[in-house]
Amino acid sequence: MIWPLLTLVLLTPLTVEDAAASYTISLDDAAQHRVTIEAVYPAPEATTLELWMPVWTPGSYKIRDYSRHIEDLHAFDAAGEALTIHRPSKNRWIVETQGTGDVTVRYRLYCRILSVRTNFIEAGSGFLNGAATFLLPRGKNGPFDISFDLASQMKQVVTSLPETTPDHWRARDIDHLCDSPILLGNPEIRDFVVDSVPHSLVNLGGEDLWDSDACAEDVQKICEELVRFWGQIPYSSYQYLNVIAEGGGGLEHKDCALMLAGRWTWGDEDRRKGWYGLISHEQFHAWNGKRLRPEALGPFEYEQEVFTPDLWFVEGFTSYYDELIIARAGLIDQKHYLEGLGKQIKDIQKTPGRLVLPLSRASTDAWIRYYQRDENSVNSQISYYTKGAMVAWLLDARIRTATHHKFTLDDGMRLAFKRYSGEVGYSHDQLREVFEEVAGTDLSDWFQRFIDGTDELEYEEALETFGLRFEPDSLEQPKEPPKGWLGIEAGESGGRWSVTRVRRGTPAYLAGLNPGDELIGLDQFRLSASTWKQICRQYPPASEATLLVSRRGALVSLTVLFGEDPGDQWKIQPDPEASEEQVARRVQWLGQAGEKAQESPSEKAPESPKEANKESSGR
Repeated sequence: MIWPLLTLVLLTPLTVEDAAASYTISLDDAAQHRVTIEAVYPAPEATTLELWMPVWTPGSYKIRDYSRHIEDLHAFDAAGEALTIHRPSKNRWIVETQGTGDVTVRYRLYCRILSVRTNFIEAGSGFLNGAATFLLPRGKNGPFDISFDLASQMKQVVTSLPETTPDHWRARDIDHLCDSPILLGNPEIRDFVVDSVPHSLVNLGGEDLWDSDACAEDVQKICEELVRFWGQIPYSSYQYLNVIAEGGGGLEHKDCALMLAGRWTWGDEDRRKGWYGLISHEQFHAWNGKRLRPEALGPFEYEQEVFTPDLWFVEGFTSYYDELIIARAGLIDQKHYLEGLGKQIKDIQKTPGRLVLPLSRASTDAWIRYYQRDENSVNSQISYYTKGAMVAWLLDARIRTATHHKFTLDDGMRLAFKRYSGEVGYSHDQLREVFEEVAGTDLSDWFQRFIDGTDELEYEEALETFGLRFEPDSLEQPKEPPKGWLGIEAGESGGRWSVTRVRRGTPAYLAGLNPGDELIGLDQFRLSASTWKQICRQYPPASEATLLVSRRGALVSLTVLFGEDPGDQWKIQPDPEASEEQVARRVQWLGQAGEKAQESPSEKAPESPKEANKESSGR
């Protein structure tokens, strides 16, 4: 189909002479989850114009192939005549320009993936990400101009891109274009200032279920704590783009963060605390990840994978500090923080893949592993987020101990930012040398064991440093007689109870149980999800039984040997025997959360197992 010349003339944007491309985005079809983009490219010097599209979004390390969402792509010369287009690869187009002046390309884009790395448009609102939206001219690195033909229901455009003239925005280069998401609709905006720098909380959606004023107050507390931590602000303004649309997740950018949240999050205290962590995590990236970054992460290569062994630092250390920052800001208490710390340790210790894949390899392999998990991932890999966070905690304790508590990991982070937040980034070795310098000791063996190797993490030094301990069994409620355990993880679907995954080392794994096996019977008993716990009470540890499963339609009998459920051995609590010095370290580490724990007797751990038993029995 040839688009009428009249339409082209009406929609052609006001271009700035030196723009490498000018884009006008029409939202008339927003209700159908589509936008129409008209791009004008200045007359190329050659007789062809090559266009290309990124295949991934920085911060989300997986090839996404955004070009699959393009529909009805056409090109025209300055007179409105159709031009021939060739497509030599999945994300490239060659336009035969015939040397007739500026080239206009028009295409429709389907936008209905509710994730922070893609595009989502519906009637009245939505958001766009640069990498998933724009066709770029080969050999040109900007600037790029953007304008909108808004649908009637959409009131406003919000983006960190500078507005050059009313309703026109400009990206200085490709990285800037891909690093500046665009939010569309009728958001509630709350502005605040920290250290003379303007910040904006932008809530889109929520249907009056979010208290934007209270929300902004808490976000400001997080921001102020982040600024206290780093000692400086590296941006001229910052936006929290919070899309309330029953989604989840966040993605960092230099001058903003795009986040998805559920409608019911603000009214649910636990979910709200989780959202605080998301805010803290994404804004922490404005320092660590976007400016303090590995050499490979910028300027970006958008057409292929970009490998770095240091995501354990970019994401893992950020994950360590996200909850710690909101604890220091007083938005969660000591009990909540320690519960989260214990859950992270439990997650690591119950993941057999921790003994298979080193952290540095998990970072490099993120492209093929982290975002493409399957039923065996728990046995073959480890999260560089979770284990990276625990390595940060252990390194924090190591630095404190090595320097007789004169320096902390915080000092290492600030020194790394001072040295390597410029245009080049840090090398693998430079990053580690910073922490060795702060610790005043050789950490090469430590890095080899816990980052480049698969040694079990050692928590004792960190527990000792902050006056903590793993909660002993004696403080728990009296246990039932031990029941048998196979470590089966299963789910019900279509009336069948089937294995979803089998963790390495469990009795189920040793017996040869497979993912996908339908669980039918144990000895002479019919199995179901509802009766499994009761059945296990009849099979104490060391009991042997015959498990009947259906494996791809064939009945298979397996001999299983029940073990004992290892339970949760990693709950953390303050050590009631901690010295005053240890308690003081914990208070200094946790900030307001630690101070409030000292003020509140209810936050203190029982003095002894006997006292704990008294409290639990009501005496």
